[in-house]
Amino acid sequence: MNGNNRYFDPDGLARIGNMELVARQVVEGFLTGRHRSPYHGFSVEYLDHRAYTPGDDIRSLDWKILARSDKYHVKLFQDETNLRATILLDCSASMTFKSDGMSKLEYGSFLAAALAHLMLRQKDAVGLTLFDREVRASLPPRARPSQFRQILDLLDQPPTGSDTDVGSILHTVAERIKRRGLVIIISDLIDDEAKIANGLQHFRHNRHEVVVFQVMDDAELTFPYDRITRFKDLEGAGRVVTNPKSLRTRYLARINAFTDAIKTACFERGISYNLVNTKQPYDMFLAAYLEKRARMG
Repeated sequence: MNGNNRYFDPDGLARIGNMELVARQVVEGFLTGRHRSPYHGFSVEYLDHRAYTPGDDIRSLDWKILARSDKYHVKLFQDETNLRATILLDCSASMTFKSDGMSKLEYGSFLAAALAHLMLRQKDAVGLTLFDREVRASLPPRARPSQFRQILDLLDQPPTGSDTDVGSILHTVAERIKRRGLVIIISDLIDDEAKIANGLQHFRHNRHEVVVFQVMDDAELTFPYDRITRFKDLEGAGRVVTNPKSLRTRYLARINAFTDAIKTACFERGISYNLVNTKQPYDMFLAAYLEKRARMG
């Protein structure tokens, strides 16, 4: 892997080190040990072998190789995985906003790349879907070594952002994912809260585990403006020039009510909700999240 891709960050990946993202709910996978599976066995074509490591299912041992070489190897199966994960990354116009440093889309892309690297290292299958008001690009979940490069390539050239329709997209993707697994949503979720809640419910109805990262710029959460400012709607034609001091209290009340509504919708559906401030380095945020998740079990 070379370092030419902007979202390949060796230092950030080193920070999460040997951490794991373990599924909390039953998933439809083949390997045992890390994630719980509803299946007790499987029968598919195998493609290759690898050396046995502690924790591998002894039912996967290739007894013919053992007899010939006295060495333990396990069969590698098509789509062999503990978990099938799909990362949904919002690339709508509102995600391009930044007050300082990187935009929400850039931050979300680093987060998606790090999560993909983590799961592929665990031998899990991971895919990526980019969306605004439509699904713009989609890479199906795979566990093969080349998958990380393909994910990086997709992140490196995101489609031009349009306005968004998060609720509708969640329903669309929920219909496409046929096997129970993990769905990770990275978005500012700036859309109708009720529609988002209905879309999230669709995933839970299909028995997916869902993790939501609501990515917000620090300025969106703190409204630090104190001079006459021109504000522009990134997903519309609206512009307004105003004194921010007269708006701060009302704005902060509304943004807090909005994030609280999304958090409540997730809590009511057994969904992991995480508010992400782009002011915090993504690797520090992700390391803290994984540590907390591991403690919660």
